[in-house]
Amino acid sequence: MRLILSLILFSALAACSSSMRPIGRMPDNDELPRGTQGVERKVGKPYKIAGAWYYPKEQPHYDETGYASWYGQDFHGKKTANGEIYNMNALTAAHKTLPLPTYVKVTNLENGRTIVLRVNDRGPFVKGRIIDISRRGAQLLGFDKQGVTKVRVQAVDEHGRAPNLPKTQTASIAKDTHFIQVGAYTQRENAEIQARRLRGRGHEANVETASSNGRTLWRVRIGPFIEKLLAEEKLDRVVADGFYEARIFTESMR
Repeated sequence: MRLILSLILFSALAACSSSMRPIGRMPDNDELPRGTQGVERKVGKPYKIAGAWYYPKEQPHYDETGYASWYGQDFHGKKTANGEIYNMNALTAAHKTLPLPTYVKVTNLENGRTIVLRVNDRGPFVKGRIIDISRRGAQLLGFDKQGVTKVRVQAVDEHGRAPNLPKTQTASIAKDTHFIQVGAYTQRENAEIQARRLRGRGHEANVETASSNGRTLWRVRIGPFIEKLLAEEKLDRVVADGFYEARIFTESMR
């Protein structure tokens, strides 16, 4: 009888312990989690946060520009919205309505850096922000110290490939790109000097070659920027740093 009671008690404790275990696992540092991670993919039901309703849905061609923030220590080791475990040093993110998980390519429009992240959480619930990124993701994108940056977020597969779009949609997304040009020089050395000056003030400048009337020129540029408004905001900061010759140049992506 004692043996039977012991077995029953052991089974009950084991069941209790099993129910308390997290559903998913904590990913390794610098890992882009793939596969199921022990959880089922879900779109999610409509939900309400601080008086606002959010409606998750399938968005295979999601492509949006807005502000990104990041989250870290306060959520480290806790469950995400789909039951995975959050590691602030892994490559994950939170979004208000994308299915969980969804892979997204995030481009920092301030410096051109791009990474792929796994969306496995909900948020950010702050007006004007479209994605909340892990601390490591923010470090790789170069905005962990400033906290917020302007980004482009695109739905992709786990290899970073965007889904094929119908021809009508492909044609509709062809846009202009904008650059800030801070000079064009006949000698590369002078262009490199100007680029170093810009980098010294925190501006990601590149030296590019171009032809004009049979001559080779070296252009010093910042960008590209998908939205002209972003280029104009950046131009204001460049001019404020003393580069008064800076101008915006627009080129077609077609």
